[in-house]
Amino acid sequence: MTECTNPQTVISVEEILRTEIIINQALIDILIAKQVITEEELVKRIKNIKRDQQKMLNDSNKIVSLKK
Repeated sequence: MTECTNPQTVISVEEILRTEIIINQALIDILIAKQVITEEELVKRIKNIKRDQQKMLNDSNKIVSLKK
């Protein structure tokens, strides 16, 4: 059985990502404007997150031996 979808309800991945970027930028702008976080703190945190994600990715590519 196939499901019928209304073409108007289909959203492209590109549009979803664009919306996420706009929302994230608005939130960042608000946090900086209200002095909740500085741009320097934000940049540092982004670098830390990228480093942690890369480490997890590198760890996930390792082969684990099952020999006892």
